[in-house]
Amino acid sequence: MLIHLVKKDFLIAKKYVLIMLAVAVGIPPVMLWRAPEYGGAMGFVLSVIFAVFMLLQYVSLKEYQCPKASALLCAAPFPRRLLVLSKYIFCVLIYGGCCLIFGIETMVAPQLGELRPDALALMFLVTAVVVGLYLPAQYKLGYEKTRFIFVFIIMISPVFTAALMKSNGAGLSALLTAPPALLCGGMFLAGTIFLAISALLSIKFYDEVDLA
Repeated sequence: MLIHLVKKDFLIAKKYVLIMLAVAVGIPPVMLWRAPEYGGAMGFVLSVIFAVFMLLQYVSLKEYQCPKASALLCAAPFPRRLLVLSKYIFCVLIYGGCCLIFGIETMVAPQLGELRPDALALMFLVTAVVVGLYLPAQYKLGYEKTRFIFVFIIMISPVFTAALMKSNGAGLSALLTAPPALLCGGMFLAGTIFLAISALLSIKFYDEVDLA
């Protein structure tokens, strides 16, 4: 049942999935050209942010424009909690697709760098935090009131990414000296826990929404 709901989200966004895949392919080499000192890492971060949030925003927009569709799904044997969980899985799958694309690109173009486990873990944590804050806010306040959060995320992401790449603070340096397995495992675990708590909040808020 959950698989069908995730598939539904991809079908809603099908017009833009291929476009965002092309964007995910194109951003790393463009950023390598514009900011060679950062390699393809900055492009990888931006490709994940753009792909996840552009597609998520498009699905949310279509659901906002067709409120009766959500009401019909809830009237059918689809619990609200599964409708919420499908959004989280949708975002995680897009993240995974971006990782796969960048991994293939690094094999074809080694100058992009390598797809390091710590980069995957850090990007998963960043995605989890932003998605984990955005979705509960959307279920609580509605699409109309939270769409500007999306615009802010897209506008601030290049600045945030550049600042992250330039960061050489003592705290970050100390963190990177931790054993790689512990560091990566800790970031993946933190991201997973954050998404789980966020999903519980989103389910609670969505249960309170009147779909009539």
